[in-house]
Amino acid sequence: MDENRINRREFMGKTTLGLFSTAIGIPLIKSNQDKPEQEQKIIHRTLGRTKLQIPIVSFGVMNSDSPDLLRKAVDMGVRHLDTAHGYLRGNSENVIGQVLEETKMRKEVIIGTKMRFARDRDNNTFLLKGNAREPGATEENLNKQLDLSLRRLRSDYVDILYIHSCYSPQMATFEPLMKALVKVKQAGKAKFIGISTHRNIAEVMQAAVDANIYDVLLVSYNFMQQDRDEVKKAIAYAANKGIGIIAMKTQGGRRSGEKGQTEINHKAALKWVLNDENVCTTIPGMTSFDQLELNFSVMNDLSLSDQEKKDLKMSYMMKDSLYCQNCRSCIPTCPNSVEIPNLMRAYMYAEGYGNLIQAGITIEELPKNRGIEICAQCSSCIASCRYGKNIKHRITTLINNGFNYT
Repeated sequence: MDENRINRREFMGKTTLGLFSTAIGIPLIKSNQDKPEQEQKIIHRTLGRTKLQIPIVSFGVMNSDSPDLLRKAVDMGVRHLDTAHGYLRGNSENVIGQVLEETKMRKEVIIGTKMRFARDRDNNTFLLKGNAREPGATEENLNKQLDLSLRRLRSDYVDILYIHSCYSPQMATFEPLMKALVKVKQAGKAKFIGISTHRNIAEVMQAAVDANIYDVLLVSYNFMQQDRDEVKKAIAYAANKGIGIIAMKTQGGRRSGEKGQTEINHKAALKWVLNDENVCTTIPGMTSFDQLELNFSVMNDLSLSDQEKKDLKMSYMMKDSLYCQNCRSCIPTCPNSVEIPNLMRAYMYAEGYGNLIQAGITIEELPKNRGIEICAQCSSCIASCRYGKNIKHRITTLINNGFNYT
């Protein structure tokens, strides 16, 4: 079999979400290790000026639509569920609505969801005119998406409504969407509003805070980031202005397979992020009860052992990490200027999270002249990653597994 070929079944079974995440130089919180079990309590933090009290580990409901897993998480004490209008083509919101209605826990659980809009990738801004895949960034389209999300969630409001994936100050301050968000909040359909950001994070956060309308920022934050120091400073700036901070991508894009070493890294990754007390909560994705138990074990003890610190340093040095820095330095090395970072993210969803649906959606969202169909027609890939990722192997793997939209 070709070494690049991993079929969809192998994709689904290869790993079990346990992403790594680490960082260096944050003061450690005292361990609760020696306390009797009955004295240990879940750590809660306040989400900025929203005044919401949230356990430090929440549930990113992107990779699983299992009602049983969701019920167990809520039963164990998870009180914040993060989703998006497009996750699992809407089934993420559907299962949240189903479980919260069945358990009668809607008022006790904080729901955050995200709306995505058409973007001008060359000028790093939103577009008022969209297409079938991405609606234009208008008040009308925001309300259409939100109304559908509320029906799926079986609720007349969401606690936090985000504009999804802002990667420039222009996007964070796009006036039509800001005005639409304010109106939605005034109407009571969203209690609080914010943006999510995966790229140019510190710059985007600064612009979002200074816009003076947002309550919450959902940001990528993990030990694998080359710019983690700048992100940490931006988080502190936002927190000092009263903005609530929620961290995502906290494990750096890697799942745990075998028990032992990788699980230690997964747990340490969450601890690393949460040792920054300006972070209110994290939203790791979970697809199994083992992952839920592992994440929950962080809830009352954030101390990093010496071994965990070593494990994180080793993980940081691994060139085969699934985490893409999104620096975009690879794009000029491609003769066709393909959106390689997005394809690397799709590979991470498929190979790392086992989420073939989100991998497909990520690929579908790309412009036809800069997507994977261009790669499928290319006789030899010369694109290179400054961090040593094997771009050719990852894109070929996606193509061989049917992710080739022509």
